Amino acid sequence: MGEKLLTAKEAAEILKVRKNTVYDMIKRGDLKASKLGKQLRIRQEDLDFYIQYGSQASTMLNEGKTQTNDIDKDEFEKNILNIPNGPTDMAGRNKTTQKGMANQIIICGQDMILDLLANRLNQCVEENVFRSYKGSYNGLYAMYQGEVNVATAHLWHGKTNSYNIPYISSMLPGTDVIVLHLLKRKQGFYVKKGNPKRIQSFEDLKRADVTIVNREPGSGVRVLVDEKLRQAGISTQEVNGYQKVVNSHLEAAATVNRGEADVAVGSEKHSLSVPGIDFIFIQEESYDMVIRKEDFTKKPYQKMIEIIRSPEYQKEVAGLGSYNVENMGKIIYSDCGCRP
Repeated sequence: MGEKLLTAKEAAEILKVRKNTVYDMIKRGDLKASKLGKQLRIRQEDLDFYIQYGSQASTMLNEGKTQTNDIDKDEFEKNILNIPNGPTDMAGRNKTTQKGMANQIIICGQDMILDLLANRLNQCVEENVFRSYKGSYNGLYAMYQGEVNVATAHLWHGKTNSYNIPYISSMLPGTDVIVLHLLKRKQGFYVKKGNPKRIQSFEDLKRADVTIVNREPGSGVRVLVDEKLRQAGISTQEVNGYQKVVNSHLEAAATVNRGEADVAVGSEKHSLSVPGIDFIFIQEESYDMVIRKEDFTKKPYQKMIEIIRSPEYQKEVAGLGSYNVENMGKIIYSDCGCRP
């Protein structure tokens, strides 16, 4: 009986992540894959190995003399990933994204619902629709730099106990924007099944017997952690593992599952992908979209908003699980008096 081979889409469905996240794992060497013509295939046992060991899988495999992915990086990006290619400027920015902004739309953010949106939008507008996978803080900065057309964020502001608007106002000076609500998600602690360390709050993170695994600076989770620690008067130097960083919810959950950390912070949705993990609720977050005022009335952006507000798209997003799509597409902030 032959071994079971999975497509990137099938692997993404098992991991409950977007398909492009699987491509990123393959490109980094974290997940093994092979090419059959122009198609990628992933062995079930390699996917199971990644679920068990996360980003350490590639290191463990290489130490055991295992072959690496036989996929050329440039060819991979050109033929498989839906990203713009081209020369970069002195700052390392892609010139195509700056020069051809009138002919393309770059949607920035890490949630897979944006992949679904980009795919739908690509089918009904003349402009090329691309995806950028920067986190919330970095996505807003990229928008200010003119590198992306649309940004998304889930940044909690501790002083006002609100999401996104305080950051958008300060990080996009001189830029009139419209902010649309997308959805709400639950954020919480990832702990081992049964919560053996009895972790319930951020106060527990300063305990000597507790070690965390953190997220990268600029991500919404990292901002949440930093703000909660600040509010609790806890120095980051008091938190064991604070400097240990991973780049995704899934990897954070897998790190806890392997016993390399006692706790991480992430979304409920991704905790469901890793057996052996319990989720301890912290708070519900707002995930919102930012569009420039000058773009808002343009046809492709109006089409994008039409898709976001459509029952078909909202049903597709809700079907992914752990998403509250109530008020999706509603204008929650505007510098131009636009109506919801």
